[in-house]
Amino acid sequence: MRLSSAGQIVLCAFVPLYGTFVALDPARPPIPPLVPVAVTIAFGVLALAALAAVVPAAARAARLDALTLAFLAPGTASLISSLTGFDPPVGVGLSILVLGLGAAGLALARDADAPTTRACLQAFLWSGLAASLLALVLLLSHWPVALYAYDNGRAVGTFLNPNELAGYTLIGLGVALPLALVGRNRLAAVTAAVLLVTLGATFSRWGALSAVCGVAAYALASRARLLLAAAVVAALAGIGLDALAGAQHHNPRDTESRAVAWRTGLTTFERFPLLGVGPLAFPKTYDALRPPEAPGPRTPVAFDPHSLPIAFAADGGILAVGTLTFSLTMILRRVFREARAAKRVPRALALGLAAGLIALVIDCGINTISIFFALSLQVVPLALAVVRNDAI
Repeated sequence: MRLSSAGQIVLCAFVPLYGTFVALDPARPPIPPLVPVAVTIAFGVLALAALAAVVPAAARAARLDALTLAFLAPGTASLISSLTGFDPPVGVGLSILVLGLGAAGLALARDADAPTTRACLQAFLWSGLAASLLALVLLLSHWPVALYAYDNGRAVGTFLNPNELAGYTLIGLGVALPLALVGRNRLAAVTAAVLLVTLGATFSRWGALSAVCGVAAYALASRARLLLAAAVVAALAGIGLDALAGAQHHNPRDTESRAVAWRTGLTTFERFPLLGVGPLAFPKTYDALRPPEAPGPRTPVAFDPHSLPIAFAADGGILAVGTLTFSLTMILRRVFREARAAKRVPRALALGLAAGLIALVIDCGINTISIFFALSLQVVPLALAVVRNDAI
């Protein structure tokens, strides 16, 4: 197996482990990390090695075209904002990671062969199944107790918070459901069932609504009227279930804190509209720009604006918002266009991933998840790979 293919497979399996890097943050939440620091460092070295292995393939896949720009623009914009921001070392490090993920996604979308594409799909499904089962086991066992209490009895597993796990399941379902229902794949069927249970166990109200929106997007793209009707019924049922059970797993103060984070993020964008304050530099300016009645700088609300578009506006300004909009639009348009001429199963998977990305973007409207780039730039390109090489 080529080294670049091995790197692609590792990256597709690695997504659930990004949250474990919080163990290296001295300002992490007051709960014990699931993974020891030494193991976390080993994970980090493995991820960097996988990215490095993909670089030659990415260089071969690069062209002077819109698709290359779509994958590399987010990391480039992040790098520019980092150099002028309030925390250049951290921002530059994040920007290099985003650039690496974009380059890996470009190589996967444009040049990956059929065996590599199939192996990436298998790796993503197996890791998603394992991560979801672990999250459910930890939830049912109430272990660690501090983690269970901190997240109000919501599934989280190796992720940073329940909303991040919910966002991950949206892309996971975009892969698993089409392969299960159209491709008759047993692993995908089991993974889809577990992911659905996991999404419910996160008690993420906006995540569930985003999932319904994703189903509706898939139904519209595939012209499945019955599926669209089912999405509407599921939305109504979800609203009823949330009224009965969902509210018991949410701290009412979370809504107030999120509103404060949004307000502070918009104020930050107003003060630094062009390039923002720099990636992950929001905490550096939070205390100076927050409303007087807002929580202090050592509270979770001070970490980020808790909304992906507002986070991009605050951290990267107009440059970041523009590049994000361009990249997502370009990738989605390419997936929908290529899916029209694809065979039945690749077409279903491509539309499923496109719908999953739409659901993820909707979910991130009021949430910020650290694995957004890994999902959008590294996993979604599998859609372009399967319709190009008919890997399934």
